[in-house]
Amino acid sequence: MIRYSLLFTLFFPVLLSGQSSDTTSVIHRLQVGGGFGIMLHDVDFTPSANTEYLSGQRYNLSLRYFDNKLVGFQAEVGLTNAGWEETIDTLTTSNYERKISFAEVLILTQLSIGNGSIQPMLQAGPYLSLPLSETITLPEGFEVPTSTPSQYYDVELPGRLNYGAIIGLGLNVELGPMTVQLDGRYLIGFSDLFKTGDTVAATSRREGLGGQVSMFWALGK
Repeated sequence: MIRYSLLFTLFFPVLLSGQSSDTTSVIHRLQVGGGFGIMLHDVDFTPSANTEYLSGQRYNLSLRYFDNKLVGFQAEVGLTNAGWEETIDTLTTSNYERKISFAEVLILTQLSIGNGSIQPMLQAGPYLSLPLSETITLPEGFEVPTSTPSQYYDVELPGRLNYGAIIGLGLNVELGPMTVQLDGRYLIGFSDLFKTGDTVAATSRREGLGGQVSMFWALGK
């Protein structure tokens, strides 16, 4: 799945740029805006762990540019609350929980279909994220066992860039100079949260599924 998602993300802009000019009208539309989203986050570990989704919110500022009616680009700078829950021991009364705040940058290529007020759209592209803070909640009475390499339960995330891809499917609703965008999003990480060898986790990659609503306002004509 990761291989196919990576190939799709890499070649999506190339495929769209190959559209013939006689099927698109040249325009120059620059928009600024902001968005709010909710996503169910998880982390895919190797060896596998008994994880569960953790709901988190996302806030972002966006810049959107179309040079024709078919293909455009959307950049987002945002703050994302992510993380995961995990059942460490079925005898405990609560789960392990780690909440992580990320600063994120997204560069999305967008395909918008149609000329009406409501236009289906597909977008995809890479993201870069940097952990800013985290909160760890251990199950009551649980003590992290000593091991070599260490368990990751109480190990702080390294302050390094994390990267992956975002794929979104939804609608653009055109209301004069304003555009309302509604889309469902899937996030897949290509890099590990914990450095390989530092903990028992050989891989630790983000996953997420959710939705977002954004509003844009056109600059100029």
